[in-house]
Amino acid sequence: MVNKNDNGKYIDRYRNRLMIPIFDERNRVIAFGGRVLDDSKPKYINSPENVVFIKGRNLFGLNIAKKEKSKRLLVVEGYMDVISLHQRGITNVVGALGTAFTPGQGWLLRKNTEQVILGFDSDEAGQKAIIKAMEVMQNMGCDIRILQMTGAKDPDEYILKYGSARFQKLLDNAISLIEFRIKVLQKDLNLENASYKIKLL
Repeated sequence: MVNKNDNGKYIDRYRNRLMIPIFDERNRVIAFGGRVLDDSKPKYINSPENVVFIKGRNLFGLNIAKKEKSKRLLVVEGYMDVISLHQRGITNVVGALGTAFTPGQGWLLRKNTEQVILGFDSDEAGQKAIIKAMEVMQNMGCDIRILQMTGAKDPDEYILKYGSARFQKLLDNAISLIEFRIKVLQKDLNLENASYKIKLL
C-alpha cells in the first residue's frame, strides 16, 4: 500500500514487511503471516482465525516436513525459525504458529512421526511452553525429546552462530522427558544437602 507522507512524498507502508504464506498439510494456502524487518510495531501481523484457518489445528511447514518421511520432527515456536532451519538443510521441522501447543497439533505430529523434539525458545516463556506441550503429548504414544540449547535464545540464532552440523548434534542429543523433568526440578536445589535430595526424589 502506498501513501503520501507529510512532505507530499509517496511511501510504501509495507516495504519493510515480509509476507509468508501458511499452508495446511495438504499444501493449500490457508493464511498469511507478516513480520517487520526493522523496529516497526507491531512486529507480527497475521491473518485472523476463521473457518479455514485455526492456528491450533495447523503446523507451519508440515506440508514440506512430511515429505521427508522422517522418524522425528522438530517443533519450534515460529515460522522464522522454520524458514531459517530449512534454508540450512534441516527440513524435518515445523512451527507451532506462535500459539499455545494444542492437542490438535499433537495429533498432527503423532500421525506424521514417531519422535517429537520440542525446540522452543530457551527463555522462561519457552521453557514453560515445553512443559505445557509435554503435558499435551504425554498420552499420545510419541517418543518426546527436548532440545537443549546454550549460547542462543532460539533455533534460528543457534544455527546462524554455530552452523548446521552442530545443530544436527543438538537434535541427536535431545534429552528425554524424564531427564528434562529432573533438570527442571533440581534447578533451584542444592543437591549436596541430603534434605534437598529427598525433596528432589
